[in-house]
Amino acid sequence: MARKFIISLFVVIFFIITFTNSLPLEENSISQKEENSIDKRAATPPFFVLYADFIPGFDPYGEVDHYVTGRFTFTRLQDNTTIRVIGQCNTGFTDPNPNLYTIIISPRPICPIYNKRLDLTPFLKYFINVPGTSGMQYDFPNMFTMEEIHHQFLIVLLGGTPIGSAYIQGIGDE
Repeated sequence: MARKFIISLFVVIFFIITFTNSLPLEENSISQKEENSIDKRAATPPFFVLYADFIPGFDPYGEVDHYVTGRFTFTRLQDNTTIRVIGQCNTGFTDPNPNLYTIIISPRPICPIYNKRLDLTPFLKYFINVPGTSGMQYDFPNMFTMEEIHHQFLIVLLGGTPIGSAYIQGIGDE
């Protein structure tokens, strides 16, 4: 008797669940509202940290004896408009006069396009301890965006000659 009761109760619950799930949805139902698909590869994520490692042996013109090595990081601060640049070069600086060097961001490493807005030189204060530099840091408010410099090149020029190039990429980029 108890067995027949449990089976009939199970059948009734099964029909109630089946029929209530097949009823038309209400207008304010979550399933009726437009849903966005979740595709992590659909768009470039908003990067908060980018980095640039200098390419060892970068010498496009065959004129450089000492190559720049080192790393720069670009960090978006909490106000979402300021980017903090921190970097250091370990080798490649052969002259102790920092006025001879220019550090810029350009879309290509060879024959770089100069954009005054992306010239970091006037803001970065550093000392040269041949063959490298001291650490340097500056907060750039509203000068450029992370999306603008992502996949660009950080270039060090001695006079007008590129002596170092670093590809700016996000953490997790391939």
